[in-house]
Amino acid sequence: MLSPFLMTIIIAVVIGVVSTVVMVLVWLIRKYLNLKRDYQVLTEIVHGNNNDIRELYTTALTVDERTVAIDEKLSVLSEKISAYPQNEPSNHPYSLAIQKVRSGASVSELMQTSGLSQDEATLLIRLHGSKAGP
Repeated sequence: MLSPFLMTIIIAVVIGVVSTVVMVLVWLIRKYLNLKRDYQVLTEIVHGNNNDIRELYTTALTVDERTVAIDEKLSVLSEKISAYPQNEPSNHPYSLAIQKVRSGASVSELMQTSGLSQDEATLLIRLHGSKAGP
C-alpha cells in the first residue's frame, strides 16, 4: 500500500491536472463563443455585401437599358439630321442683298436691285455693312 505522503502527492497532481484541464476547457469555451460571435458578424456583413452587389447589378442593368435606348434615339436623330436639307446661304432670300451690302451697295441700290423697302435696306446695311463707322 502507498504511504500517506505519496497519496497526498498523487492527489495534488491529479487535482492540478484536473484544474489545468478545467481552465483550458473554460478558455476553449470562451474562444469558441468569441469565434461564434465573430462568425455571426461576418455572416451579416457578407449578406449585406451580397445585397449591395445585387442592387448594383440591378442598377447597372437599368443604366445599360437606358444607354441602349439613348443610343437608338441618337441614331434616329442622326438620320433625321442627315436627311434634313442643308440651307445654303445662297438659298436665303436676303443672301444676294447681303453680298451687295458687303460689296458697299447703298440703300437706294438695294431698293432698286433687290426690291427691298427702305427700312429693310437700312437694316441690312447696319447689320452687314462695313464696321468702319463715324
